[in-house]
Amino acid sequence: MDEAKITVIYDEGAAEGTTYIGAVGFSLLVEADGERTLFGTGRRERYLLNNLYVAGIEAEDIDRVVVSHGHVDHWGALPAITRAREEKIDLYAPVSAWGEKKLLGSTGMSFKEEATGKIERRDVTEWVQLSEHLFITKPVRFHDSEAEEIFLVLKSKNGPVLMSGCCHCGLDNVFEAVKDRFGAYPMAVIGGLHLGGKKDRLADLYAEYLQTVGCRQLYLNHCTGLVGIGRLRATLGLKGVNDFYAGQSITFKVF
Repeated sequence: MDEAKITVIYDEGAAEGTTYIGAVGFSLLVEADGERTLFGTGRRERYLLNNLYVAGIEAEDIDRVVVSHGHVDHWGALPAITRAREEKIDLYAPVSAWGEKKLLGSTGMSFKEEATGKIERRDVTEWVQLSEHLFITKPVRFHDSEAEEIFLVLKSKNGPVLMSGCCHCGLDNVFEAVKDRFGAYPMAVIGGLHLGGKKDRLADLYAEYLQTVGCRQLYLNHCTGLVGIGRLRATLGLKGVNDFYAGQSITFKVF
């Protein structure tokens, strides 16, 4: 039976005993159906390049990049990929993720001409099937703005596996979108849930919701935060609520 492998390339935490660098940002490498999809790039080029090198992945090995939303810690290191490639790379993102460079930052994805020339822009407006078992969700709107976020879903043997950059839209909204598409709620969640800071109440609500829908496999990092992860464990228990740092991987059986 075939397997899909998901590896954390960029995160605030890094696996002990490795030369992976932990830094603010998010990136997963999804290897499924003989293809490699980079979900997010992290913020700093040098850290992304280091961690890809440690993982044994070259820029030419990556088939596509998917950016969940327009915050720079999810796309800032992309020029490191384009610079190291001869061919263009497909970049999937919601339209709202794009912006322009400002004096004190940027309003969304904005690259110099040398990078844009190596990017094939793929705006995501509906569900996209990337390969037999890997999908991009339709964009889901943030709770507090007009911005939108997209997610990856792996169709595994035991049910959908949801990969989340930050989940600014609310966990229940994306879970319902997955159920509408696949007829089942995600059986596992990987990535960020935006529970850092003083969000104990939201963490408790998420824990109750996850119990209700029967999702008890969580591999969490980035904006979930140590406090958020701990709060989820207070309700869901230690088993199933896992830290998932740069250099760590998990595999899922696919049909």
